[in-house]
Amino acid sequence: MSTLSIPPLVQLSILVLLSILFIWIYQSCSQSTVSHSTASQSIILPINSGCQQSLVESDEFICEPDSLWNERKHVYHAQDKENMMKRKDAIYFLSNWEPNFHCSHARRIGDMGDGGKWVCDPYRLKSRHDCLVYSVGSRGDFSFENYMKKLMPQCEIHAFDKILYSCPIKTCSFHQIIFGTGIEPNGSKNWMTIIQELNHINRSIDILKIDIEGSEYSFFPLLFNSNKISFPRQILVELHPINVSIVHGFFDLLRNNNYVIFNKENNLLAGPYFFEYGFLKLNPHFFIQSHDSKVKK
Repeated sequence: MSTLSIPPLVQLSILVLLSILFIWIYQSCSQSTVSHSTASQSIILPINSGCQQSLVESDEFICEPDSLWNERKHVYHAQDKENMMKRKDAIYFLSNWEPNFHCSHARRIGDMGDGGKWVCDPYRLKSRHDCLVYSVGSRGDFSFENYMKKLMPQCEIHAFDKILYSCPIKTCSFHQIIFGTGIEPNGSKNWMTIIQELNHINRSIDILKIDIEGSEYSFFPLLFNSNKISFPRQILVELHPINVSIVHGFFDLLRNNNYVIFNKENNLLAGPYFFEYGFLKLNPHFFIQSHDSKVKK
């Protein structure tokens, strides 16, 4: 049987053509990947995103089209009107203070159950190279801190409790401190004293997770009487049963300092009167309705 013989010159020509074809395909794929990457990055660039309104009104936390952002504002004002009714109910939280803002990518950080907390769009913290998190009242449960550190390794995390514990290695720094007014509870420190001692007086605190067993009602008024730069972006707090007027006053305090409610859940381990809330701080301009002429101070 005869075999087909291909002249060496033809073989060389075929190899050259195949090499050229391979290089062309490789370069085309590379350019496509770069173009896709560039397009993806442009989504987060304010100059090309068409999301100036949301960037301004969320203090550069959220970037989305104006139409979606204005729908958020519409939802907020509708629910805020309901919240301000301050209804009477045997189970207070059954008919009072529902969420009025929704985080598109909220995520539960930490273990299931009492240890985990809902955080508003934690992926947005990836651009915060000096991210700062306070976790108060952990009672030795560091699942929130562990999960947050794995998710956001650049975040600096500080844990606080009245009892001495040890943070997991390379996860957080622990401080045996009682949060309060500096007078009540006995031996407590107030907000300004704490952030001064930690040299965080000019730092933005991204998340304050706090459970101080009812002392929140005396602690937060002092916090909001301090330097505004120290107001946390997000507040994740467990509220405990107390006089109804005091609870209403707490929500009014957060509302008057430009916080929206993005999460509400019952702590079933504690009972029907204990609720976890998530608050997000926005720019005062978010709260202006089209017919309003004043900005909340």
